[in-house]
Amino acid sequence: MASFTSGKVHVVGGGLAGAALATRMAEDGAEVVLYDEGEPFESRWTRGMQTAPENHKTAEPEIFYDPEGLVADYFAGFPEIPKKLIRPAHCVIGLKRGRRKPAVISLDHGIARALVARRLGFVARAYTALGLSRQRFASEESRVDNVLSSGDFDSDEQANQPGTYHRDALAVLAETLFSIPAHRCSRALLARVLVPKISALFSKSHEPVFSAIDPIILNDIALPTLRERFVAAGGTVMARTKLGDIDSTSEFATDLLFNDDIQVVLKPGDAVVLALHPRPLCDAVPDIGIPPAPARRQTVAFEMRRPFAEPSCLLVSDDLVRAIYCHRRHVQVSLNSSFHMPTDGTTDQIVARVWQRCLWLCNQYLNVDLQARSRNADGIDHPKFSFIDAEAPFPEFTPGHAALRDRLRLPWKNLFLCGESFPAGYAPGPAAIFASVKQVRHQLQHYLRG
Repeated sequence: MASFTSGKVHVVGGGLAGAALATRMAEDGAEVVLYDEGEPFESRWTRGMQTAPENHKTAEPEIFYDPEGLVADYFAGFPEIPKKLIRPAHCVIGLKRGRRKPAVISLDHGIARALVARRLGFVARAYTALGLSRQRFASEESRVDNVLSSGDFDSDEQANQPGTYHRDALAVLAETLFSIPAHRCSRALLARVLVPKISALFSKSHEPVFSAIDPIILNDIALPTLRERFVAAGGTVMARTKLGDIDSTSEFATDLLFNDDIQVVLKPGDAVVLALHPRPLCDAVPDIGIPPAPARRQTVAFEMRRPFAEPSCLLVSDDLVRAIYCHRRHVQVSLNSSFHMPTDGTTDQIVARVWQRCLWLCNQYLNVDLQARSRNADGIDHPKFSFIDAEAPFPEFTPGHAALRDRLRLPWKNLFLCGESFPAGYAPGPAAIFASVKQVRHQLQHYLRG
């Protein structure tokens, strides 16, 4: 354990970022108190989501880009957590244009590499690689072109909208990975996911760079394990304490004020970590930046008769469906961000339309016969379903916020930020969370040693 000469670490926010950081710091030998307005170590992935019949929970596996393996490395120190918590992403992008055959692009080894490999000839491949690389240096205000088709997959003659696989793939990734409408996603943000080093683009051997985190294992096994480790290491949990304000001098935070009239006086040498989503973070420290716009994820979860042996995901250019997850005993369908379920009693008609679209798409791209796996109720053309309307795990940034966060300056010397918005340079997702945990852990160790 480290030898610290300063005081406590006060971690405000008990989600994945706060829980992971607090556990590591407690095991490092620091005195840690973890505060949360709800219950610390509660998964934010499954919050607000429904539970399907027969106790088969519905929560989408979160697909993310992590070439450094930061998430898997963190949980590798916990042998009691199943290794399948983090697994390579089994997913494809299916795009169709005019009379051309559908493009099936695997995400397992990176979308940039797959897009380059689809081009015929060295010149075309070099041109595509150059175009992808230029995205990284685009302005944060430069948006992804939205060139998605009308979504009619029944006829080649009707599916003849202009566009390329390259541009469509960018739009689909913006919609699916970040829950951001394509026209609001910056090219630079996607470039952090799309573009590896030039040498990696053309290398003959490479490692998978996309992974999926299982939210059910995270919620039911991983987070309780972190809590046990945290308490065993001497950590203190303060639940149902919502941060209201922070008192300060010109250089240091001095008091934490919670809405239930709890005041925590910070001693000299104490450190405060705000592991909050951007909006409550900006409420707590008004000068810190601009809050993000809310992002929501609408999903229809169909109950299957037989479970899937391995999870798979299809990301598709469509006006109705953005992603299909075949996961456990469910087919979970993320709807287009511009589509909203009606409230006039026609939900069953929309769900039947979604189901028919899924049958065709899974047969076309995944070679999966969903009809053979389904259990339809009498007189109904689709299986039992649950409609899920929940906050997306990683909120959408308002225009300019991504650029602003690169220039954030914390107002007090004993204040640290931890979460998916930090550090800059990472796209939102689990990898960004654990990159931030790693970075803030080193900062706290340095600070507490005086």
